[in-house]
Amino acid sequence: MADGRGRMKETPLPLVRRADEVHIAADRVTWREIVSRLSAQAPAEACAFVLTRPSIGALRTTVIIRDVIWARVGEVVATPRALEISADYISRALDIAIDAGPMVGLCLVHTHPRSEWGEGIALFSPRDDWYEQRLFPTIAGARPEALSASIVLGSAGDVDARIWWRENKAVVTQAAHAIRVVGPELTVLETPASPWRDHPDPSVMDRSTRLWGREGRRRLQNLRVGIVGAGGTGSLSAFALATMGVGKLRVWDKDIARKENRHRTAGITAEYVGKPKVEALKAFAESVATAEPFLMETYEDWGTTEEGLRRLKDCDIVFCCVDKFAPRVPLNDLAYAHLIPVLDMASWMHPDKNKKIDALMTHAHAWSPGIPCAWCRETLTSYGLTKEAQGRQQGIEKRIPYGLPLEDTDGVEPSVLPLNMLGVSLALMEFMQVGLKITDRTPNDLKFILPEWELDESDRLVRGDCGCLMSVGAADTLSIRPVLLE
Repeated sequence: MADGRGRMKETPLPLVRRADEVHIAADRVTWREIVSRLSAQAPAEACAFVLTRPSIGALRTTVIIRDVIWARVGEVVATPRALEISADYISRALDIAIDAGPMVGLCLVHTHPRSEWGEGIALFSPRDDWYEQRLFPTIAGARPEALSASIVLGSAGDVDARIWWRENKAVVTQAAHAIRVVGPELTVLETPASPWRDHPDPSVMDRSTRLWGREGRRRLQNLRVGIVGAGGTGSLSAFALATMGVGKLRVWDKDIARKENRHRTAGITAEYVGKPKVEALKAFAESVATAEPFLMETYEDWGTTEEGLRRLKDCDIVFCCVDKFAPRVPLNDLAYAHLIPVLDMASWMHPDKNKKIDALMTHAHAWSPGIPCAWCRETLTSYGLTKEAQGRQQGIEKRIPYGLPLEDTDGVEPSVLPLNMLGVSLALMEFMQVGLKITDRTPNDLKFILPEWELDESDRLVRGDCGCLMSVGAADTLSIRPVLLE
């Protein structure tokens, strides 16, 4: 509908608050294909439909886009100011979504290109509002389990976005706060609705800002990082992340702090012996945090329970600090299906025939689309999981006395803090790369090996038959099995 001057009148949108945070996410390959092909049609506008899948966390709802349905000849008529999308294109895209399953919706991506009138701004126009209020009841009205979305791309790399869904009998919308583009690294494209704020006193972060820049400082202030496990590596990770300016942490661990933990776990003072590990770590992290505000949420439970995995979907990056193979399985799935990079770290001790340690290794491995997953890397294997489930790995820290005869240790494990600190340092460098892209390339898997004193990178590639390729962006359509530890 136009006014007397031929301009489209503003029409109110059916705005509803579905979640505290709303994101749209895409793997890097899909996003680059969309942006490059649509931008190439400038100065005319351009559009495409993309299949969507929901990723529902505790406070964040994410619509993941993958599988582009490109328009055929004649299905879209475009000018520098407008698009006309044919009923055939809409019907074909909807049929593909229906065939893909009840949780699959559609995202309409279109451009506001640079033209003779100047730069194209990524803001939904009154015409966009008018058109989408007629389009999305058709797309979402009959699909109550699906979430759909709309994205507008500006000519300078700016974006705006919103999600659409059926609520009761109405089709409603909410603005998206950001678009996450996930490959080996995480790129966060803020929308006009973004709640991100800079540090109120940037001088606190002056030395880091000189290296990572203002945008790096803002990124750390606003990212939410999950840490699964608050033991040796998890406690050191939380301490470092809080100190370096990460503004939001979530930490899971069900263990109670013992006096034997103090020599290898950060933050456990004498007063916290007998209390939950996460309670001690929260107090420690809050005492050193430099972000403002700083929020640390702790859960006295395992992070791979059904509820833990739901809350992990709210995170931007996750640190995997677990001791066993089994909980790595759902965390690996989370990284690829929900586009949430996971940084895995672990140490190994190899005993000789006399059960004395003759080699040590620690590693940090980023799990993210474009990087070999834990199965490709063979951190996870069916044999290893079976062996662990049969109990052969239980109590290994007591069966391998770290270079000393068992009777000399009195059954108490010696400190592994130096090895843990080394592994955490490697993981933190991976974190800076994944979160801030400090170099051109994210390494596949960094590992340090003794007695060779060698720092090495895995040269393994993604296996062509690995499930991580098919699961990228599957979101809640992929069932992730929780792991409950004793």
